[in-house]
Amino acid sequence: MRLSFRHIAPSLWLLSVLLLSAPAVRAGSPPEFITTLEAEHPLAGKIWLPAQRVFISADELVRRIAAAETVILGETHDNPDHHTLQAWILRHLIAAGRKPAVAFEMLDSSQRPALEKHLRDRPDDDVGLGAAVEWNKTGWPDWALYRPIADAAMSARLPLLAANLSKEDTRQIAKGAVPPSLAQTLDLERPLDPGLRQAMEADIRSSHCHMLPDKALPAMVRVQRARDAIMARTLADGLADHDSALLIAGAGHARADRGVPAHLASMTRNRRIFSMAFLEVQADRPGPGAYAETFEADRLPFDAVWFTPRNQREDQCEAFRQHLEKKRGK
Repeated sequence: MRLSFRHIAPSLWLLSVLLLSAPAVRAGSPPEFITTLEAEHPLAGKIWLPAQRVFISADELVRRIAAAETVILGETHDNPDHHTLQAWILRHLIAAGRKPAVAFEMLDSSQRPALEKHLRDRPDDDVGLGAAVEWNKTGWPDWALYRPIADAAMSARLPLLAANLSKEDTRQIAKGAVPPSLAQTLDLERPLDPGLRQAMEADIRSSHCHMLPDKALPAMVRVQRARDAIMARTLADGLADHDSALLIAGAGHARADRGVPAHLASMTRNRRIFSMAFLEVQADRPGPGAYAETFEADRLPFDAVWFTPRNQREDQCEAFRQHLEKKRGK
């Protein structure tokens, strides 16, 4: 018997029509890399799905991201390629019809009034936003690196959100005192699974070059949990007011197993979350699976990973060692 669409069940027929008529996503070529270290690495420029163990195109990545309600883009803070790619993704989300609230780990609650005032008074001035929130006093890399993201958001009149804890709240939490206004959101009194605590301590110890004293780890775990929770709360609030939300944060916060996505999933049931990390390639790691150990995990804990060249920087462990020596001297 010869079949036609008339012989297909109505629901299947409708699905077939939708699939055939849906426009294919054409993201175009991503921006050229700015950084040059390991630019010829076999992974540089490739996009990996850890769960499926396959590489995908930029078009497919944009399609998957546009289907999510919340997108979390993890970065290495001082790598300019990570920021240009974040801006590129945001522009494609906007082109796909999304109007996400855009949250930044780098902006904290103490900067919120200045941020809101600038967006109200000078909504087109992405250049001046850095000065308005006193970015140069925060310790984050230069505002020029983050400007492309702000430009993409402000050009589309998207809301910008300060997602992080203030320095004062962070200090109190590190000491074991949770501000009453944050107690319910942060939920730090809930006992942490021992295995998860050990994993977080191992991750913090590794990311600080194994130079931290053990006595510092409990406070740092509390702060990490608190930051992940407050960023998730910011996204949840943004999602309640808009059709979608997007977070710019460090790659450690973007991990799906215990970072912001895990907190957000418990706050917003049945909402589609997509977590992605931009990772710098390493000469001795030619395959994507080898990068999981960087996160003390069996596999990379993200929905997708975009590999980029490395940025030129000083030895991070040596810089941290000097920082600790200065603190001890004081």
